[in-house]
Amino acid sequence: MALSESRLRGIFWGGLTGGIASVIPLMAFMNCFCCLWAWVAGAVAVAVVGRTEPLVEKQVPATGALAGVFAGLVTSILQLVWALISGFSMTGMMDSLGDLVPGGIPEGSLEMLQGMPESGLAMVAMQLFSALFLMGIFAGFGALGALLYARLTRPTTPPPPVIPEPGEPPESHGTAQPE
Repeated sequence: MALSESRLRGIFWGGLTGGIASVIPLMAFMNCFCCLWAWVAGAVAVAVVGRTEPLVEKQVPATGALAGVFAGLVTSILQLVWALISGFSMTGMMDSLGDLVPGGIPEGSLEMLQGMPESGLAMVAMQLFSALFLMGIFAGFGALGALLYARLTRPTTPPPPVIPEPGEPPESHGTAQPE
C-alpha cells in the first residue's frame, strides 16, 4: 500500500485523536470497552482519507491498522511524559505486586525488584513494553474500527434490475398483477 499524502494525513489525525483520547483520565476509561479509542482512530483515519481519495476495500483495514499503531505510539509517548512529569513511583507498584503473588515474592527476587527503580531502567523498560503492547492491540482494533466505519458509510446501491428472459412477459417477475 503506497502511503500518499492524504493517507499519511488520515493516519496522523486518526492516531493523534485516539492517542490523546486514550490518555485523558476520564476518557481513558472508555478503553475498557474493547479499546474504543483505537476503533475511533481507525474510523477517523478512513474518514479523513475518504474526503480526498477513494479507498479500495482492501486498503481500508491497512489504513485503520496503521492509524491504530500510531494511536498506540502516541498513547505510549504521552503516558511516558505524564509519568515523568507526575513523578511516577515504581516503589508503590512493587509493593502491590508482592501482594498479588501467592506466598509472597522470594527474598532474592524482591531485592532485585526493589533495586530496579533506582537504576532508572525499569521505567524505560516498562514504557517500551507498554508501547509495543499498545501498538499491537490498537492496530487490531484500529483495523476493526476502519472496517466498521467503511461498512456503515458505504453508499448503498439499488439492486440490479431484473431482466426478463426472452419471450417471457415482464410482469411475471414478482410484481403484483391487478385483478
